[in-house]
Amino acid sequence: MAALDLEQVAQRNVRAFTVFRMFFSARFYYPVYALLFLDYGLTLGQFGILNGLWAATIVLLEVPSGALADTLGRRQLLVAAGVFMVLEMAVLLIAPIGGGGLLFGLFVLNRVLSGAAEAAASGADEALAYDSLKAAGQEGRWGHVLEGVQRNTSLAFFVAMMTGAAVYDAALVNAVLRFFGCAMVVEPGHLIKLPIVLTFLSALIVLAMALRMQEAPIGRHASVRVTLARSWRKSLATSRWIWVTSLPFGIILAAMILDSVVRQFLTLASEYWRVIELPIASYGLIGSGMALMGVLVPRVARLMAERNTPLKNFLILCAAVLIGLWGLGWAVPYWGIVPAVFLYASMQFTGFFVSRYLNEVAPSDQRATVLSFRGLSTNFIYGAVSLLYAGLIVGIRSGDSAVEGVNATATQQVIFVESLGWFPWYFVLTVGAVFLLHRWRFGKSA
Repeated sequence: MAALDLEQVAQRNVRAFTVFRMFFSARFYYPVYALLFLDYGLTLGQFGILNGLWAATIVLLEVPSGALADTLGRRQLLVAAGVFMVLEMAVLLIAPIGGGGLLFGLFVLNRVLSGAAEAAASGADEALAYDSLKAAGQEGRWGHVLEGVQRNTSLAFFVAMMTGAAVYDAALVNAVLRFFGCAMVVEPGHLIKLPIVLTFLSALIVLAMALRMQEAPIGRHASVRVTLARSWRKSLATSRWIWVTSLPFGIILAAMILDSVVRQFLTLASEYWRVIELPIASYGLIGSGMALMGVLVPRVARLMAERNTPLKNFLILCAAVLIGLWGLGWAVPYWGIVPAVFLYASMQFTGFFVSRYLNEVAPSDQRATVLSFRGLSTNFIYGAVSLLYAGLIVGIRSGDSAVEGVNATATQQVIFVESLGWFPWYFVLTVGAVFLLHRWRFGKSA
């Protein structure tokens, strides 16, 4: 293929990768995620089970999907991710509100399809875009490409958060209808599936972008059985490479501890906003505002990656996360949003650093598999931390007499605030464990 053709393919893939990531990541139901599930008729217990099933699906499929991307081709996995996303949204569209056992079964299918989509897309999209640039001799642009993708994804997330929250608010929708002279009045139940409809349309765009991407012919004609066996061997080889190579081993450990504790807070964010007395109507605005930080974070992260060592950047992020976690424990009304900013920003910095460092160090034929190990490890530890947090809640509830004699809502808030005080100690412990593990594995010179 001529050099000009390679450059054109690289540009086409980078543009398609950007739009793919924007619409895959920014979903219109995110600002009302838990509320939507409950409004469908699910219980809180079922909601927890479904989230666990989603994480388990990703963990089980993450590495095999990455190995298949390296074996069969990245584009095929991206097309599969687009198909899975279309199907997961279609399942929610046909799910009956208040449908009992049938409803729960359809949501189980939705979570499995969603986890499969996440696993299929994880690593394959970045690997295809990076290798396209590398084939054109433009791999030095990756930092700038990643900066643009993260910035545009943050803008898309801002729009999705604002729109998703707005179309779910019956009072706001009715006010808009009156403004335009429409006498129709909608009830909250009429709006439950509207964010799903918008996300279904996003899924169609994701699938179109996956089909638009181009990949160099891979020349593989092996049977499915041989391909799966080859993928398994590639997974084992990649795991051994990570185990014996200092930098990727340290990057993945750092991603695990930073992602798990911050993501645990993000899961609980709506309860925290209530505790610090922010109005419910502000939740979508908060999420959108935090997403807008992604417009500035990538540029700062790129400069930090160019000027600092990975270890220095890791220590800076650890300090920011620790400040944020310590501030959460105070649960100061209104001003409690400030420490949360540290955590949102740290999550965005972590995503940039991990992607950049792993793409730079990973061998081309193992890149998607390496990136899939990142997804597997972070989702696995997130699930483990979720179980630890559930155990912490049970322990606080059974051992703290201060929560007795108050109503259910107040009890929940007292327990929640007390649990926040454990976050900084957990984080300090895990950071220390990471340094000890890396030192034990590679010695002082690593």
